[in-house]
Amino acid sequence: MREYIAQKYGSAASGWVYQEWLEDRARREFIRESAWKELLELAKAGRIDPTAIGAREISQTFPSEVLKSLEDEGYVSARNVWDSKRSTYSLGWLDFTPLGEGVIAEKILEEVFDNLELPTLEIGDDREQIGELPSGAVTDFDDMQHGYDLIDLQETLVESRLSGSDDLLSPHSLKARVPESRLGSTNVILIDSSNSMYGPKFKGALMAALALKKLLTKYFRDDELYVVAYDDQPTLVKEGEVLRLRPQGNTDIGGALDFATRLLMSHEGNRNVFLITDGEPTSSCVQDLGPEESAYRAAYQAGKNSINVNVILLDQKPELRAIAEGMAKLNGRSTVTFVSDPLSLKEFIIKDYVGARRRHASALGVRMRQSG
Repeated sequence: MREYIAQKYGSAASGWVYQEWLEDRARREFIRESAWKELLELAKAGRIDPTAIGAREISQTFPSEVLKSLEDEGYVSARNVWDSKRSTYSLGWLDFTPLGEGVIAEKILEEVFDNLELPTLEIGDDREQIGELPSGAVTDFDDMQHGYDLIDLQETLVESRLSGSDDLLSPHSLKARVPESRLGSTNVILIDSSNSMYGPKFKGALMAALALKKLLTKYFRDDELYVVAYDDQPTLVKEGEVLRLRPQGNTDIGGALDFATRLLMSHEGNRNVFLITDGEPTSSCVQDLGPEESAYRAAYQAGKNSINVNVILLDQKPELRAIAEGMAKLNGRSTVTFVSDPLSLKEFIIKDYVGARRRHASALGVRMRQSG
């Protein structure tokens, strides 16, 4: 025990004023660390089921040990701050790493699936086969799936040479470019990060963004999602930084929609914006327009560029509803929905997205059969 105290607290342990207090503290820390090591060994040996112990109970009993383990595994990073009174660093807050954020997103999506009845999803089931334009991928030519304009002559000649065929254009050697999927959808989720979103509303918006991102990664791999946080100005949120967002500032809806439109203009196919907010616009990026006028202008411009704007309200104030409906009318391809429980926002967005993608796929298949 004395060696543990000396290693942990150094020369401070020899001071008679603090010695008894340090020894008592060191004794408790030593017991806790020993119990943690024993718990890990029992779990690794299969003698106890880790899931049978509540996460809250473990974190409350072994806070520093759990933190260190999460850091060692790469799930969190601790930000330390300088304590000028004690002339040392102390724990300020935790940031989730991209790895940790991915695990949380997976858990959130699992919770959504537990709460909803959704059609059976196959991983990556919209990846190929519906389209006309060539992609960068090459496959064997199939006249049931590929038009002759998709044949890649260079790859075909290389295949003929490798197979030793004298017929350079043998049907067995034909290579085609995989048709670019027309099922793909590009999306922007705009998260209101102004001061008024503090609390469950902001938490619900972040969970919805993580769930939608994970859904696309697993099941709709042709689709893409940009996560944007907006207050006085919009910010594109990088992978692994969603859980680092904090609400602050005012609400510039017009600027956020302009930013989303610019992101989507370089993409083809189905383009959608999910605009989450709990209040009327309070700032404008356009000098000569007020906040409401700027929001109307941006909604109209998005519609002119064939961009669907889905306005999701987390407050049912009549003034906010009126502005949202005005934006929807100007956009021409917009929906307005009120979600009473912010923590159920993830279920709403996932259900809406899966249903819309399936309807889009069915309609596209009908159009292609009719044109064929």
